[in-house]
Amino acid sequence: MSAVISVRVNDREAKVLAKAAEIFNCKVSSLIKKFTFERLEDEYDMKVFVDYEAEKKAGTLKTRPIGELWKELDL
Repeated sequence: MSAVISVRVNDREAKVLAKAAEIFNCKVSSLIKKFTFERLEDEYDMKVFVDYEAEKKAGTLKTRPIGELWKELDL
């Protein structure tokens, strides 16, 4: 099942989105979906990095040799 989500934009924003969709050769809905999920992925990646750096700075970061991972994954 698909969900429908409405987003209200003003005329100027609608024109910008339409032009961008034309440049990327897609529909406005696809453009919004694509960039929304790309941004979410980028934000998540940044959070993981910030959390990693905080653990590293606090001395609570736990690591292990890559060989252990390969063995655990039977690679």
